[in-house]
Amino acid sequence: MNIKRTPIPRWNWGVVRAVLGAGLLWLASVSDGQAQFVTVGVGVLMSQRSPKGVAELHGETPPFAGARAYLTMSWTDQSARPTLITAVERPVLHVGRAFAGLGAGLLWLEANDYRPYPILVSSMVVPLPVPRTSFVVIGSVQPFQEFDWSVVLKVGVTIWFVR
Repeated sequence: MNIKRTPIPRWNWGVVRAVLGAGLLWLASVSDGQAQFVTVGVGVLMSQRSPKGVAELHGETPPFAGARAYLTMSWTDQSARPTLITAVERPVLHVGRAFAGLGAGLLWLEANDYRPYPILVSSMVVPLPVPRTSFVVIGSVQPFQEFDWSVVLKVGVTIWFVR
């Protein structure tokens, strides 16, 4: 018996990244009345492996239906190209100017040719007494990758803010 196997089509991840980027740009432009911003931060990445220093560039869109979309590019001392995190997060707790949020998104690892992995994310932002500076804690878990987890503790500085 001669069975012909049809190859499974592979996703073109360059196109997927372009569509996600275009979607984030569109979300950033839909509302002039709400703030969008970019921060840079340095801190430590903790996970099941040993802790590593991390530097991040983070951009968020204005709120849309109470949630924000964001893109984070993250480098460790061992990475030439960044790990990308795209997610949507909704604030769930406000205490003064501090807040915490929950969301979901995709983790794009350089080591895996930027194939996306679904993640659940949570963040907590506490403004510091220094202007434009915050202490940030970001936790994530990959529910379909044996629940791999990571926590980033960092200090972030806002470098661009538009209302």
